[in-house]
Amino acid sequence: MGAKAATFTSGGLQSQHYMPGGYSRINFLRGVGGLVSAANAVIFGDCRGGEPNVIHWFGGPAVAEEILRSGPLLDAIKHAFKIGGGLVPQVIGALRVNPGTRATREFKKGEDNMIDVYAWDYGLHTNQLKSKLEAGTGDVGKKLTLKFQNNEEEIVDLIKRESFQLKYTGEGTPAEVTINLTKLTTACTGAVEDNLDCTFESFPTIEDLVNYINDHAKYTCTILTPLPKQKSSHLDSVTGLDIEDPANLKLESTLQAIIDTLNNSPWIDEAVIDPAATVRSVPDVDTGWVYFGGAIDGAYAEEQWTISLALAEQEDIQLMGTSSDDATTHGWIKDHCVRMCGVTGKAERQFILGGAAGEDIAAVKTRAKNLGSQFGLLAYPGIKDYDFDNPSIVKTWSPVYYAAKILGAQVVLALNEPFTFKSVDVLGWEKSLTIPEAEDLIKHGVCAGVKHKSGRLICARTITTYQGDMLQMNEFSMMRESLFVSRDLREAIENSFIGKAMSNSLLGRVDGITIGKLSRYYDLGLFNGIPPYWGYKKTVLGDQVKVEYNCNLTPPTNFLFITSHMHVYASTNV
Repeated sequence: MGAKAATFTSGGLQSQHYMPGGYSRINFLRGVGGLVSAANAVIFGDCRGGEPNVIHWFGGPAVAEEILRSGPLLDAIKHAFKIGGGLVPQVIGALRVNPGTRATREFKKGEDNMIDVYAWDYGLHTNQLKSKLEAGTGDVGKKLTLKFQNNEEEIVDLIKRESFQLKYTGEGTPAEVTINLTKLTTACTGAVEDNLDCTFESFPTIEDLVNYINDHAKYTCTILTPLPKQKSSHLDSVTGLDIEDPANLKLESTLQAIIDTLNNSPWIDEAVIDPAATVRSVPDVDTGWVYFGGAIDGAYAEEQWTISLALAEQEDIQLMGTSSDDATTHGWIKDHCVRMCGVTGKAERQFILGGAAGEDIAAVKTRAKNLGSQFGLLAYPGIKDYDFDNPSIVKTWSPVYYAAKILGAQVVLALNEPFTFKSVDVLGWEKSLTIPEAEDLIKHGVCAGVKHKSGRLICARTITTYQGDMLQMNEFSMMRESLFVSRDLREAIENSFIGKAMSNSLLGRVDGITIGKLSRYYDLGLFNGIPPYWGYKKTVLGDQVKVEYNCNLTPPTNFLFITSHMHVYASTNV
């Protein structure tokens, strides 16, 4: 194979280098201060790792693999970073819909559970995490060992936390100390005036508690922990321990030390005292390895998609995809985007989807009709590319993964630039479309991938699934422009004026912000023509301000028609 190339990724471009040296790339950025986000792309789907219903943002496929582990969602993310034409997204988001759970185990004292522990990740693989609690070396404290699969054992020895030393010097006998979940008390027989009743609510730290006890002449108390701000409520429970001279009792918080040790492990997400525990006691040692259990990968159906899409309503997303080829799921995503683009949704976003492998042209046209919307795109056909798990093998990927590449491209491309005619980084198409077939698909709202006569594999046209002939609604890039402008202008006006007194000064500022924004959109290339926008009108009615304007959205350059008038030379000279 030879040396591995060094990859330089920046400014939405990627290059690979074998020759040592310094390399640089200039990235010209148009100022975007004061504008809403325009290209937050998230793929929803099924994977084996990562917390469900949380958007995980990735700067590359390697990081995604560490979190998502495997599954269709991870494959879609990898394809979204492998677009073609040197284009590489800076960030792509993934949301796990399937409701994986964490593996857990309990640390017990007798029959009573003391500590509930949850694995670091979600999914069936976390059941392979195991742990062992033993006596510490030299019988000092405890020794904790954690191991996951073939990774090295994580061992922490001598887990013990001495909090403070307590000694009673009065006349009462016997004298005993008791610690429960809420307080420390002493019982001095024959000297009840020496009894202590110290609630942890009143003395929240070890330092507070020790200082209070030392204020009583019949007690000597010495802090042993190097962290005197530790909580007094973390003290291990004791019952009726002798504190008379010459006893020199050391009270501990070793249970909390075990909890803290677990929480410091990369294999543990959370370790907490069991909410049903009535005492804080150091757990019994294990006789051998104890495996975590109870984790599942989880499958998704309508209930899980309903939960995920409802949570997505609150997220800053402009582009949505999925690793699912299910037509019903696609319908849910379409309905979600239509709702978010509505008057009350106020979170405009577009969908980019792909169907099942092996689907014929008639089936994909039906799918596009059922998905008919100016807010989304349906990619076809599937692609041929290397298997990520075995790069020596070429496999057929469904149109889902062609859609993922188109979604990734939107993160890199300017708002007004379509993916039309751009090269796609694939080895081939699942189905080689003829020109008449590609034109028929475009006519029916399908974004077709074709082989150009030059040999390039390209996206023929980023057409939406809208089943009409209005250019603004047919072109995915023009819909991106319109949704961005609508959201950006609305948020600028809403954030500046809603809830303010409607003074003449405020009404004048409405004009300034609106005209300023329209000018900015022209500078960004979202409007074109002469004039690019016109007919600005502001109407005031009571507590209502209505703003209207006209504009020319920038279209893609889809067609160039050339007519050559050819003549035959004829001379009239004799």
